[in-house]
Amino acid sequence: MVQLQDTNRTQSRHDVEILLEELNRADLWETTDLTNEEEMLYLASSASVALYRARPFMPERRSRIDSTLFRLAEWVVNDGKLPQWRSKRSWDLQAFFLAHAGAILGHYRLAAEDADNFTDEFRDIGEHLGQRLRRGRYKHLISRPSEEFFRPADNAAALYTLSLYEKAYGKEYLRPNFNDWSQYLQEELYYEESRLPCAAFSVTNRCQLEPSATATGLYIAYRAAAIPGHSESNIPWKEWTHYFKSASFSPFTIGIRHNMRNGQETRFCDLGAQPLACRRYERAVGLWAAAEYGGNYTYFRLFTSLVFRRWFYPEIDYAAMSPARRLRALTRIALQTVGTAR
Repeated sequence: MVQLQDTNRTQSRHDVEILLEELNRADLWETTDLTNEEEMLYLASSASVALYRARPFMPERRSRIDSTLFRLAEWVVNDGKLPQWRSKRSWDLQAFFLAHAGAILGHYRLAAEDADNFTDEFRDIGEHLGQRLRRGRYKHLISRPSEEFFRPADNAAALYTLSLYEKAYGKEYLRPNFNDWSQYLQEELYYEESRLPCAAFSVTNRCQLEPSATATGLYIAYRAAAIPGHSESNIPWKEWTHYFKSASFSPFTIGIRHNMRNGQETRFCDLGAQPLACRRYERAVGLWAAAEYGGNYTYFRLFTSLVFRRWFYPEIDYAAMSPARRLRALTRIALQTVGTAR
C-alpha cells in the first residue's frame, strides 16, 4: 500500500495541491511579519522545483502550476523586495540570490516556452553564473556580501540554475563549470576523513562552518539535480547517509540527525544551513537526496514516514498559522515534494 502511494504519485499530488493552494494566498507574500526575505526566496525556489517536476504527471493541473510559477517569478523580480537587482556589481558576492532567483525564473521560462516575460532577468543571471563561476576564486562565488563565506550548497544550487539556463538557451556553460567546481572540492575541501565539504569555507579557513545534514544534504541534492544521471566515481550520497542517518526502532522509518556524530554537536549549525535551520528539514532533504541518487532503501523508509503522517494525523490547517510559521512548514513540503516528484 505504501509503495502504491509513490508509484501512483498519490503523496506527490497531495503535496502539490497544498503548494498550489498556499502559495496563492496573498497574505503569504504581502505580510510584514517576515523579516528574512531569504526564507521567502528559498521557499519560492524550492516550490518552483517541485511544481516544475510535477507538470508531466499532473497535466490536468498544468494551467494552475504555470500560473503559480508566474506568480513566483513576478515576486522574485521585484527589486523592492530583493534589492540585489539594483546592485549587479556585487553579484560575485550573491551566490545564494543568483542561484535561487535564477531557478525560479528558469522554471517559469521552461514551462512558459513562448512567453517573453522575465527573459532579460534570467539571461542576466545565467550569463553571470556561466562566466563568473569558473573565474571565481576557488571556483565558487561568495554567498552574501554580509559574510566572506563560500558555501558549496549555494554554489551547487547555482550550477542547477545554470542547467536550466542551458536547457532554455543552449549555452554550454554547465559542464565546464561543474567539472572545475567538483575537482576543486575533491582536491581541497573534504572535511577530515570524509568525502563531504564543510557547510562553508573562507580564504583563511577551509572549514569555517562544519558539515550538517541540511547544508551538506542540499549540496549533494543540487549537484545531482544539476546533471541527472551524471556518472561520478566520487558520489557523496552514501557518505552523507553514513554520517547523518541514525537508527530507528521502526522497520519502516529512519531518523536523520543534524550532526555528523552522536553526542558531538555541529558548531554554528543554523548558520551553516542559512536561511534554513537545523532540526527542521533533515528528513525532507534526505528524501530529495535519496531520490536523486537512487538510494531506494533510505528513500522508501523516509517516504513511509510521510505517508503515515498523512494517514494517521489530522490535516494541517496552514491558513491558521502565522505567515512565518506557515512559510517554514511549506518549505518542508516543497523540499519533500522535490524528492517524491522526481
